[in-house]
Amino acid sequence: MHSSLPADPVDPRARAAPRLFKKRVADDTALSADSTSLFRFGEQCNYRCPMCSNTGDPALFFHETEELLRRAAFLRDFGFKRVMVTGGEPTIHPGFWTVVEQLASDAMRWDINTHGRSFSQPGFAARAFDTGLQRAIVSMHSFDPTVGAAIFGVQEKAHAESLDGIEQMVAAGVEVVLNCVLNRLNLAHLGEYLSAARSRFGGDVAFKFVFPTMIGKGGNWPAIAELRYDDVRDSMRTLRARVAELGARVSFESFPNCVLGDRDSVNVGRSGFGESHYLDDATGDQVYAMRHIEAELSAYADVCRRCSVLPICPGISRLYARKFGVSELVPWTDGPGDRQGGTG
Repeated sequence: MHSSLPADPVDPRARAAPRLFKKRVADDTALSADSTSLFRFGEQCNYRCPMCSNTGDPALFFHETEELLRRAAFLRDFGFKRVMVTGGEPTIHPGFWTVVEQLASDAMRWDINTHGRSFSQPGFAARAFDTGLQRAIVSMHSFDPTVGAAIFGVQEKAHAESLDGIEQMVAAGVEVVLNCVLNRLNLAHLGEYLSAARSRFGGDVAFKFVFPTMIGKGGNWPAIAELRYDDVRDSMRTLRARVAELGARVSFESFPNCVLGDRDSVNVGRSGFGESHYLDDATGDQVYAMRHIEAELSAYADVCRRCSVLPICPGISRLYARKFGVSELVPWTDGPGDRQGGTG
């Protein structure tokens, strides 16, 4: 499989890997009426996010419109009724409207991963909604214009246009989820982030906070390369308190439950967020179960075997474990000695 969810690279300089185990998940998943496939238009993008998790492989940079139409037909014939359109930035593909209109013609609903900037164009959001767009997962990592522009790798004007695009989507009736990836530039301002979003968009948006991945071409960006779970533990507890205060709709991705401090939180990685399958972005003719891919990339320490929330915990990436070890993971055990989130 050649995908933008690659196996963790092994750094030969890294410490000896701790003993790990992974969950066994079947490599296929039966289709249902709710099954959704990731559908990548290519890794081309007009933003230059320094923490980009795409591969940077030239062969995956751009797929011709005719090829995307073939892939759309393949997914339709496979039995999918819904796809997650993604990139790079799919809205800048010259065949964007041709492809999504074909999806609509085939009665296939679609969601989108986007930075939102194209939606600031007059009529863009309304046209997308009328063409079948239901949900937009919008990358937005800060509401501070300077910080936001730095994380996006663009000028502040472009960051402002992304915010305008979100506003247009909300007005058009699209369900919007703001996707905030933690890094050292925004970690101290997460409460302000929630407040700013609520001030601008009201209660019409939901939020997803993500611990960053070190795979992909942006894995060495200093703001994430040395970020550890211990660095974010207190910030996540403060954020959760702010969430409760505001009544915001918030989910979390790639946080072990002991780090998050919530034994009941269910990880919303791609599979937990509704994307059940992955269309191979190199060949466009194979479909894989997303839960299997995620299980292959995740790992658990031996100490996790006695954790009472192991069934719902996402674990950590193997690369993270090899780089930093697993001492930050503290199992939740039922009974008088229960350690909650590693805090005692």
